[in-house]
Amino acid sequence: MYSYLEMEDKSFEDIYLNFCGMEECKPSYSYGPAIRDNYLIHYCLSGNGRFHVNNQIYRINPGDVFLITPGQVTFYQADESDPWTYAWFGFDGGKASHYLKNCNLSADSPVASIGEIDTVREIIIDMLAHFKLSYSNEMYIQGKLFLYLSCIAKKTNVANVHENENENIYVQKTIEYIQNNYQNDVSIQEIADYIGLNRSYLSTIFKEHLNQSPQEFLKKYRLKQAEEYLINTDLPINYIASSCGYSSHIPFSKAFTQVYKLGPRDYRKLHGLKNNEFKTSFADN
Repeated sequence: MYSYLEMEDKSFEDIYLNFCGMEECKPSYSYGPAIRDNYLIHYCLSGNGRFHVNNQIYRINPGDVFLITPGQVTFYQADESDPWTYAWFGFDGGKASHYLKNCNLSADSPVASIGEIDTVREIIIDMLAHFKLSYSNEMYIQGKLFLYLSCIAKKTNVANVHENENENIYVQKTIEYIQNNYQNDVSIQEIADYIGLNRSYLSTIFKEHLNQSPQEFLKKYRLKQAEEYLINTDLPINYIASSCGYSSHIPFSKAFTQVYKLGPRDYRKLHGLKNNEFKTSFADN
């Protein structure tokens, strides 16, 4: 059994699928020694085989993945008595190595055991079923590629990421959450729940890395966005307040004055645009 899909149009830049397929190999079937132009992950669905890379030999069992990186010489071979059936996913993109790092796969660490055999089998069959060239199919397949990578990350990330790197990820995700949700009535508890950490621990590691608490960062970020609105638009103060996560102009004005030593209205008079060319059609109130 052999199934194959190749992507002609690649609309994504960070990471995109080049091709994928699935094969039930014959005993002792081999490929290489050879090099590839793109990243390639094989996933063993059943049977066994061997993967040779960097003067090492890895025994591959059902549920294992092995990574081939661009320009790397590799050789792999199906077992002679219990040959493997595997799925493969070839991909590339400007951030492909970044996504692989988050899955704890690299040229130096090319093998991982993830299980999830039924899930991965479904993913590859689903991809192959959407072979017709269309933008909707391309987006669908892109989503399946991320689902596949998430299966790997789920099984490898917690066990293998070093504590300091893990903390950096939590801090980064906290910042991203604040940047995407500062307009809403967001709480630090909500962020901690989203990331999956105890609120106290999140505050501790955030302060260790940035010398400020998440609450302080959220407040400063909101006020910085408000400052931009005051300088570059003529949006009413109450509009700016609600756009930056404040329930009304009163707590917003109080917080702004504490940091900038001027009320929002006076700050706008001092620093706002001198002409109306780029302003909105609203009048200040």
